[in-house]
Amino acid sequence: MNTAPHFILYVSDQERARAFYEAALGVAPRLHTPGMTEFALPGGAVLGLMPEASIRRLLPKLPDPALGRAWPRAETYLMVALPSAYLARALEAGAAELSPVRARDWGDDVGYCLDPDGHVLAFAAPTPAAARGPSVDLRLLDPEHDVARIAGWLEEPEARRWWGDPVAALAEIVDRDPATVAVIAWDGRPVGVLCWQTPTREEMEEAGLADLPGDLVDVDVLVGETDARGHGVAPEALRQLCGRLREQGVRLVGMGAAEANAPALVAYARAGFVPYRDFEEDGEGYRYFTRALVEDA
Repeated sequence: MNTAPHFILYVSDQERARAFYEAALGVAPRLHTPGMTEFALPGGAVLGLMPEASIRRLLPKLPDPALGRAWPRAETYLMVALPSAYLARALEAGAAELSPVRARDWGDDVGYCLDPDGHVLAFAAPTPAAARGPSVDLRLLDPEHDVARIAGWLEEPEARRWWGDPVAALAEIVDRDPATVAVIAWDGRPVGVLCWQTPTREEMEEAGLADLPGDLVDVDVLVGETDARGHGVAPEALRQLCGRLREQGVRLVGMGAAEANAPALVAYARAGFVPYRDFEEDGEGYRYFTRALVEDA
């Protein structure tokens, strides 16, 4: 049985789409028959191209995909050896360039283009270590030097928006078990803080998350130095924390972010967290993310 994941794009002209992806990917389709074209992707997944007319017949209750051509409808993110070469082939085959290949803050070199049907196509490869910039490390909180710095971060308008009253937020950080707080250092310089805890059942019930395991560890992150934002610091710090928690036997980690806090939503996803459920708190819409640290979590 073939268990490879299939990703299917709806296309207006199957033959045109086949020719484009054959040129852009540099490989012939593994299947090309009326109603479906398939390409084997790196890593074992399969990219399918289905005519819009076919999906309309198959799922007549579905809105006509052809009506959505005025805006991007999907993104295909491909890990490849040479993103620049793939992007150049795609542009030569008729794609429209959206963004050239460059280092992104989540650790990949990525170039973006738009295929003939309006789907975003990204070609990516891990950014070489030498080009990733300063390193990220976690260290213990030093009350003598760190508390005043964290207090300053919490006074900033962006931090106030998401962390609330800075005095109360600082007290919560300082009064916690030192084993559940870490300072984020970027190239040796303190730029943020991580906190984690096991929520009470009451807290989980109030958020509508009572179905999550009782041993879940909830994490909060603050990158306080503005020049450290947008460089992948938070995702890398979260990845390192997850590694440490896994070694301690933690099975599942969760994080909440306001739906209006777009940078946080991106950072959590880049750190391997996946959306679990949306909920509301104090009139604000939130999204809760989880990341399993063991396979059966």
